[in-house]
Amino acid sequence: MSPLRNKRRQRRRYAAEPSTSNNTKVVVRSLVGVVLMSAMLLYAGNWVLQYFGAGNTIRRVGTTLAVEDASTATVSIEGSEMKRAENGQKLYPGDRVATNSASQVRLSFFDGSVIRMNELTDITIAETFHGAEESDMSLRMQEGMLWVQTPHTDTFSGAITRVIETPAMTLNIPAGTEALIQARSLIVYAAEGLGVTIEADNAIVPVIVGEGQKFTLPPNAETAADLYAYRSPLDPLAVQIPFVEESRTQGTVADEPNTSEPDAPETPVEPDGFISITSPTENAIIDTATVTVSGVVNSNVDRLRINGYNAPINNGAFSQELALADEDEIDIVIVALAADSSTLSEVTRRVTRNRTPPPPPTITTPANAGDVYETTQERLEIRGTAPEGTVGIVVNDYRLQLFEPGNRTWTYLASTNIDNYQPGRNVYRVYAINAGGYRSEPAELVIVLGSENIPTDTENTEDSNFSNNAPLQPGSIQVVAPTPGNTHNASQSSFLIEGTTSPDTATFWINNYRLRLYEEGKTTWNYIADTNMNTLQPGTNTYEAVARDANNQILDRFTYTVEYEGE
Repeated sequence: MSPLRNKRRQRRRYAAEPSTSNNTKVVVRSLVGVVLMSAMLLYAGNWVLQYFGAGNTIRRVGTTLAVEDASTATVSIEGSEMKRAENGQKLYPGDRVATNSASQVRLSFFDGSVIRMNELTDITIAETFHGAEESDMSLRMQEGMLWVQTPHTDTFSGAITRVIETPAMTLNIPAGTEALIQARSLIVYAAEGLGVTIEADNAIVPVIVGEGQKFTLPPNAETAADLYAYRSPLDPLAVQIPFVEESRTQGTVADEPNTSEPDAPETPVEPDGFISITSPTENAIIDTATVTVSGVVNSNVDRLRINGYNAPINNGAFSQELALADEDEIDIVIVALAADSSTLSEVTRRVTRNRTPPPPPTITTPANAGDVYETTQERLEIRGTAPEGTVGIVVNDYRLQLFEPGNRTWTYLASTNIDNYQPGRNVYRVYAINAGGYRSEPAELVIVLGSENIPTDTENTEDSNFSNNAPLQPGSIQVVAPTPGNTHNASQSSFLIEGTTSPDTATFWINNYRLRLYEEGKTTWNYIADTNMNTLQPGTNTYEAVARDANNQILDRFTYTVEYEGE
């Protein structure tokens, strides 16, 4: 063999056999690749498991539909054509329900929530799943009216999100809620915590609508509107809406989530063989605005009516919450009916309603009830104590959202930034509400922001011995509001005249009256023009401002004229 060919063979052999150093690099690269691939698979696996509910084991649960009083409604299952709804039918995400012009439908959810649809209402179930840690219940309302009642926190374990969407807004519903919902409005009768949170596309921030409040979104609401402008105290007539009164008797929320059939009743029926009433007892004294009527019936009873309302019967047991009339003594009539609507039995219970209002709350800060408190602070807290048994505190027409039943103290924020505190005289009337819904007599506090401009003694009137010298600092007094300069045309019956003065000013006077809350050395002053204070009259009003130094010398004199036509 020639030396050249032998040399080529040696070169090829050495090229195919890497060194020990190269073998180590190959092994390291392989290990790195395996680690990276394992990490990618682990990440992808976790994502898939989380997407399908791993770690929060979920179970899709149905919503039970009940069509009331032999009326009719229609449903669409999984996008199919609308068909007549069946009593007891189960609905799942994507299913749609619609009522006609003479029907109501009750929906019972897995967490114990109840939603009652008024006539001409159209909704779609968006999601209903029960998770080991987190659950979800949400629906979309295209049109109509819904009455909603959710169970209290202690009756459902785990976190749950409850959302109702309308064409105009999205509502996050907390536990313990009773509310009436329409496309652009909400009335909250009860709610745990702060209340129902509303979001809208054209809003700056969400708004919280608490217990005893209502919210109405105008069709022409401006872009980037402040939703709090559309929140207001609840009208007393709102509790008398017929649909709400019917809903409270037809569709009350369950104390426990409805996951199984109730056990057979152990309480025997009374000697007549048809009805046994376990609650309330005869001549019971009721402190609340409602009473729960419960008991059992035998198998011959087809239907039960309590004071004219149908009461549901579950495996022989019934329990119905009944709103009480505002009377001292109330008769509760329970009628058992057979399948042919004949009366099998009638039982009456008489209860006495405790209509005694609670004592008024106390006010302790910034002054006591009955006081007149003067201040220049534009933000302050009003605090006090609540009598025993208080379930709510109302300041003027606003019910405190953070006050919980049983709390013994309360706090209210007064601020010029939220329009519950104005320059001049502010009257705050504080009421306590008991479980029966009765208000106490008010505890009243008057807070004066700035000066009331009404002298109470001769020290507030310029003395005739004061110097009447020519102004030492002419031009130092200026008016900056409501209209800068010397004149203003007024349309309001109350407004603030604001201005500036020299830092050498010791006392400031308007029409010979000293502003009591002006402090020496301040360069700003204000005065309230108000028809109720007799500081503003229809026609021409002249306000002569005088600034004096520590020696009662006149620093400047200025006249401001206001034309007021009157209201």
